[in-house]
Amino acid sequence: MSLPLYYNWRNLARRKTSSFLTFLVVMVVVLVLAILLSFGAGIQESLANSGIEGNLIVLKPGATAEGTSIISHEEASRLRQTPGLARNADGVGLLSQELCVQTSIPRRNAERNLANVAIRGVDDIAFDVHSKVEIVQGRRFRQGSQEIIVGKAASQRYEHLAINDEIHLGKLGNRFFRVVGIFEEDGGAMESEIWGPRTILSDVYERRFLSSVLLRLSDADKTARAKAYIDGPTVKLSAKTENEYYAELSKTTRDIVFLTIILVAIMVVGAIFAVANTMYAAVDGRKREIAMLRTIGFSRRAIIASFLIESSLICALACLCGLVVSLSIEGGKQDFMSDTTYTVLAYELRITPAILAAAFTASLTVGVAGALAPAIKASRTNIIEALRKA
Repeated sequence: MSLPLYYNWRNLARRKTSSFLTFLVVMVVVLVLAILLSFGAGIQESLANSGIEGNLIVLKPGATAEGTSIISHEEASRLRQTPGLARNADGVGLLSQELCVQTSIPRRNAERNLANVAIRGVDDIAFDVHSKVEIVQGRRFRQGSQEIIVGKAASQRYEHLAINDEIHLGKLGNRFFRVVGIFEEDGGAMESEIWGPRTILSDVYERRFLSSVLLRLSDADKTARAKAYIDGPTVKLSAKTENEYYAELSKTTRDIVFLTIILVAIMVVGAIFAVANTMYAAVDGRKREIAMLRTIGFSRRAIIASFLIESSLICALACLCGLVVSLSIEGGKQDFMSDTTYTVLAYELRITPAILAAAFTASLTVGVAGALAPAIKASRTNIIEALRKA
């Protein structure tokens, strides 16, 4: 025979102060867990949307990102013989030679602190290779002109990047470029970038080399053969799939998740002690009541279950409230500085089903672990002694 749920609700209502404090502690744990994990989820989603199956990115051996890679035009010309290279309707190989530099732009916030924004110099063929890139406002830049297009995320996060705005670029920062278009990349990392004509950017930044080369293969099954050719003695460069490249860039998010788990674990331990303290106080104040329940036939198991249910109810309500509050940040715009590319990546905070499950698991763990010892103590209450003292 088990105790009715109404009995548990009544006891929680009788202990308003202690119940509320326990509720507050667990809610804070859930809120912190959800918010911190949402940072990692947003970054991972942005990077995961960046890769295209069948695309190979080529860097200089030893380079960790495009910004630290230097490829000569002679080395890049050898890539046109890559086995399996796809071609467009005109028979031109889908190979994009790209230059990556960066500039500092104020953020759209009260402090107007500077962000290191990536600039990508490309030729027209790049729009065929980067097939996810789509102009959603304005138009493409013209080759040979001082025009640029900017990613949607960059235009929302940083100043001077709206249509028809002008921005200073170049090695000396003395060349005006006009924004003529806004593009999307299905929420990918390139939406944090500025794109412009490669030859013009090469001149104004005095960079007579390439940072990377992106190739589209006719068939993803030809990846191994193409990589063998590029990594081999003929070309002597380093090739990896776009998915592999962006997966490596997401290592930072795994560090964030790891640190979040450590922080939340410490908070969970504290919350467990808070719940245990509340439940021990409840046991001490209800010894006569527990003795009466045992006298009228409720088993020790029913007593244990009752205290666990009370604790779980507090934690479940706290979890629900914490998640409701955390959902208010869903879609919020943020950016972070990558320690690999040394440029910012703009992204949206995401509360995913996995985060909801993690929050529920954490709150349930707090509720059960915190109430177990007090519940066992309650079930072992000496009936005669408790009734005599009453």
